[in-house]
Amino acid sequence: MSGGSGAPGTRRRARIIAATSLVALLVTGAAGAAVWSYGSGRTVTAGTASDPSAQTATVTRTDLSNSRTLDGTLGYGRATTVRANATAGANGGGTVTWLPADGTEVTRGKALYRVDDRPVSLLYGDLPLYRRLDTLNTVGRDVRMLAENLVALGYTIGNQPLPGQTVNVRLPDPDPDQGAGADEAPSRDADRDTDPSPDASTPATGGSTAPPTTKTASPSYLPVKVGPDDGVLTQELIDAVKRWQTYLGVPATGVIDASDIAVLKGAVRVDSVQVQTGDPADGPMLKATTTGKAVTLSMEATESGGIKRGQRVTVHLPDESTVPGKVSSVATTAEPAGAEQGPDAPPMVTVTVTLDNEAKARKFDSAPVRVDFAGESRSNVLTVPVTALLSLREGGYGVQLANGKLIAVTTGLFSKGQVEVSGDGLAEGARVVVAS
Repeated sequence: MSGGSGAPGTRRRARIIAATSLVALLVTGAAGAAVWSYGSGRTVTAGTASDPSAQTATVTRTDLSNSRTLDGTLGYGRATTVRANATAGANGGGTVTWLPADGTEVTRGKALYRVDDRPVSLLYGDLPLYRRLDTLNTVGRDVRMLAENLVALGYTIGNQPLPGQTVNVRLPDPDPDQGAGADEAPSRDADRDTDPSPDASTPATGGSTAPPTTKTASPSYLPVKVGPDDGVLTQELIDAVKRWQTYLGVPATGVIDASDIAVLKGAVRVDSVQVQTGDPADGPMLKATTTGKAVTLSMEATESGGIKRGQRVTVHLPDESTVPGKVSSVATTAEPAGAEQGPDAPPMVTVTVTLDNEAKARKFDSAPVRVDFAGESRSNVLTVPVTALLSLREGGYGVQLANGKLIAVTTGLFSKGQVEVSGDGLAEGARVVVAS
């Protein structure tokens, strides 16, 4: 049997696999690698007649465009969860004593919530504080985050060591409970500790007992080179921390615990609180969004391949005015459609759009909007359903005519379940087999 022939049932199963794989490739924007092969040449003629029960579609000649208008919701974007850092520290694992009201906007330095009546302050950054900062000359990116926030809040922190410089970080003192090291020889005076003679512990003058003397080890230091993204916990920075703590009304220790602050990318708007006062501070505390207006919309995963981050759009507001914007994010994971759309509804992805001029939308708290996505256009081209495409072993795609003949095609623009195709022997009006 030739490379293009096979049982009709096998061809149907292979077509479904190819179509499903193509959908997955479109969702990831990587429609290139073939995951199923069929035939050994660019054009193959089946050795047997096609399955009469196969579903077919007509090759059409039309104008194709991936410009589209979708419905969305104007609001504050997707909410993210803010969790309490229940590590050891002043606020770690305490009790929630205050929470903000829904809709509250919180900016740098302000309290997101309070634990044991101490504020957990919002700082801006990409790296959370993951340790206790209590040692002079501690080096790290988290230290730089703290320093930059204090400067933004108006505190002077002095000069920071430059990248490439070396600072000495004091190592923790030995634990006194561990006693002398195993290699340390016992003192010659140790026998006096068990001397039963009263004179052994009493001075000859009859005065009070002299206090015992202890041997204090010299502190140890570790030289650390400052990296290009590092900050250093200098004495000036510690002093700035103390001044900030005084302003917050907490003890001015100069020590910052990971549980004292919450690090987010910027100012936030409280969407909803997840706990009540009196609850333990050891999990999700609240959900927050950005303070700027944004549009969120859902679209079928198979249609999202042409939507790119940074793509320009036009948003139609409820008052019929328009405002330009751009795509700020496209979800990388498809989610099941809502129950109201039925069990057979295709998976959906979420797209977020930010507005160039938020002031035009501030009078709307939440409202339905329409979003125009500009795209490419093709005129007078042949098109087939996406489900008609087969992957070829040597790469590329083909379609199968109703008579069983396979034709290699070049794909062009994809739009709304249709794809632009061209290939030798493919003409308008021809019938092609599609996945059932």
